[in-house]
Amino acid sequence: MHIEGLFPIPVMRVEKVFNDSELDALQDVIDSSPKIANAKTDLLTHTEPLGSNDIDQLGDLNERLQDYFRDFGFLLFGENLRWTIKELWMNVSVTGGAQLIHTHANSLITAVIYLTDVHPSARIIFHKPMGGTNFVFSNSHENSTTTPYNAERWIPDEVNRGDMVFFPSHLLHAVPPNQGDQTRISIAMNALPERLKSWDYEVQFAN
Repeated sequence: MHIEGLFPIPVMRVEKVFNDSELDALQDVIDSSPKIANAKTDLLTHTEPLGSNDIDQLGDLNERLQDYFRDFGFLLFGENLRWTIKELWMNVSVTGGAQLIHTHANSLITAVIYLTDVHPSARIIFHKPMGGTNFVFSNSHENSTTTPYNAERWIPDEVNRGDMVFFPSHLLHAVPPNQGDQTRISIAMNALPERLKSWDYEVQFAN
């Protein structure tokens, strides 16, 4: 008997992309930056969108992270393309702060840098697509077992300070309420490739 996992969706975690001194400097930047309250809760705040060169402590993020975007993009599109970070923003979630389920429009790869260790209660949750307007049948109860084929969500085993997570921007995701005592701080970013091509049809993305 052979069972194949058809059309899997990749999520990539890279450990310790940034060192402690860089992360400390970034937290100082966040502490001194103006913040905007999330539309749904004052316990989650964001900075204004920034460019890939706007944080001096990180240098040129586009160049620094290019290999990661290239390798992850290869999984999605089967070609080593050059990627451009279109925007990034910082997220600060105190105890009780959460982010509702959402996707990122007009983007193909989304990545998150974690400036703090993440309490188990506040790890990012990836959700299976919710489907259309048809009836949905499910078999989920105390005697059923969750498998890779019937699971409705997935949570990383751990996410630590300095790590990055990459995922397709269309993938539904959320952050549940932070039940830890430590503030959860991250930097999210969206990226696009130089172009996509399907036979004679090519779409180019402006830098």
